[in-house]
Amino acid sequence: MQLSLSPLPLLGIVASGLTLWIPINAQAANSSIEQITIYQGLASVTRTLPINGSGEQTLIFSCLSPSIETDSISVQALGNVNVGEVSIQTLSGEQAAQCQYQGAANVQNQQSNLANISAELEAARLTKAYLQNLTKVTQINTTGTLANNAHDLETQAASINKKIIELQKREARAKDDLNQLVAGSTSSVQNNVTQVSVRTASRTPSTVKLHYQVRGASWEPTYQARLNTDSQQLNITASAIIAQQTGENWNNVPVVLSTVNPNQTTTSQLPRVEHLSLYEAQQAKLARYAQPMMEMEATPVVMVSANDNYGGAEHMPPLPSFIVSSQNKNGVTEYRLPQRVTIPSDGRRIQTVIDEQSGISKLWLRSTPSVEAAAYWYASAPFLTPAWADGSLQLYRDDNYVGQSRYSYQNLKEQGIGFGVDPSLLVKQLTDENKQGDKGVFNRQQTKTITQAYQFTNQHNRSVRLQVLSAEPVSRDDNIKVTATHTPAISIKDWNNDKGIVAWEFDLPSKQAQVLQSTYQISYPADKKLNTN
Repeated sequence: MQLSLSPLPLLGIVASGLTLWIPINAQAANSSIEQITIYQGLASVTRTLPINGSGEQTLIFSCLSPSIETDSISVQALGNVNVGEVSIQTLSGEQAAQCQYQGAANVQNQQSNLANISAELEAARLTKAYLQNLTKVTQINTTGTLANNAHDLETQAASINKKIIELQKREARAKDDLNQLVAGSTSSVQNNVTQVSVRTASRTPSTVKLHYQVRGASWEPTYQARLNTDSQQLNITASAIIAQQTGENWNNVPVVLSTVNPNQTTTSQLPRVEHLSLYEAQQAKLARYAQPMMEMEATPVVMVSANDNYGGAEHMPPLPSFIVSSQNKNGVTEYRLPQRVTIPSDGRRIQTVIDEQSGISKLWLRSTPSVEAAAYWYASAPFLTPAWADGSLQLYRDDNYVGQSRYSYQNLKEQGIGFGVDPSLLVKQLTDENKQGDKGVFNRQQTKTITQAYQFTNQHNRSVRLQVLSAEPVSRDDNIKVTATHTPAISIKDWNNDKGIVAWEFDLPSKQAQVLQSTYQISYPADKKLNTN
């Protein structure tokens, strides 16, 4: 395909009171959207135009977004069609003003209705003013006959006042209706638009497809997790929030959501070759504190949908199904919405459910008493998959909103989903001692002893599973020796492969208490100072 940015010859014609500018021998028609695939910050759009008749003609894809990436434009013709040059133009002013989208019809009708009501109201006010002037003239010129006409004037004045009040009410309602239509309308007029003209030659009717990418569209996942602590039932609903400000209004179009992030790099990096040399100790010390930190980027992904299709009565047609289909393409997941959707180009957020998963969860209470004297509800979610993307997570426990967290598959899989503080599990610190051992003249070692003890009381009317996390000191020097004693013994050492984190896990009966104690003895050379971190 060859792109030509030179303007085509133009011819002015009049249609529906508007002056339209189209190329000579051009076929003017409204293009339809065949599919829109939305990524992060970008959308891929496919439009179609029919080729009617035969011979050489130019097809015009008009009123396109001014944010089209021109390098992404491609043309595909179906059947035996020859495609010539493709011209890309940016139109502004009156030409762009003609691109008013389909949602304007209702707005224009309501504007016309409001104008009619306002005209009636103005006429009524003029009539009232005329009656007022007529009364003054009558008082001056026909004072003797005023009494005879007073009753007729009062009747007309009362009637016109009632009509004015009624018209004012109708005008107010019409303005409200217009505001609602404008707020919900998909109509807009662009200051600039893109127009793509395609030169074709064909002997039979066919179709031409225009593919392009446009910035300003995106979608993100959001989740709601609902936990029933009695039945241990966990339900997670995944939704997609879609918005776009591309300059095009997408009315009743098929949409596919893709987990691809086109803003990421597309090539891997080469390994870094180290060049060795000798340098001073002071330089080595400075370099040690200047080591660059490597950051890992999270790869976005998102999910699927499954809702039951509830049919109506036998004589009623079945209700439409909104089950989202998904397809995995070597790690890239696409979610095809079953219904056509309308997404205006005003940035409003369109939300649709794309998945719902539920199952029986394992529940427990987790406490880290050295950090906070509290215990939190946690639940496992065995049905989680890596395909679910990171996003906001709304949390509900026993039908109460308990707060918001972040949905991250790796963290939730390892640590569970937190559902807020449990006020019925009391945590109390009993001991927190830090003693430094004496060092004599001939003593080459000094010691430090840390003792911590906490009490946990279950005020629930049932037994609960309790997990308590603590941290053991970790030595990074062979001259530092650490001895740890736990009462009762810990259940897990290096919890979640995190060195130094230990955990107790046990069932705590209703109305019962449990004390956990840890003692750490640290010994190190007497002539050294201990650095805790």
